[in-house]
Amino acid sequence: MKNEDPLLQVVAEVFGLNVEEVDDSSSQDTIRKWDSLGMINLISEIELRFDVQFDLAELVLFKNVGIIRTLLLEKGVSFD
Repeated sequence: MKNEDPLLQVVAEVFGLNVEEVDDSSSQDTIRKWDSLGMINLISEIELRFDVQFDLAELVLFKNVGIIRTLLLEKGVSFD
């Protein structure tokens, strides 16, 4: 079954993974390419795709995909 979750798709694309390899617990600890440059690329792509902007206080919270999802929900992004 192919996962159609747009956030998981973005994370997979940025880090060169199959979407099935990404879930809300995915983090710097589980994704080898999620280093400082990877984080910049991820932030840029998320802001572009979801038409949002994060401030520095929010960016320091980017510990895993689940937290990023929560921040996006708080900005009005819907995953339905």
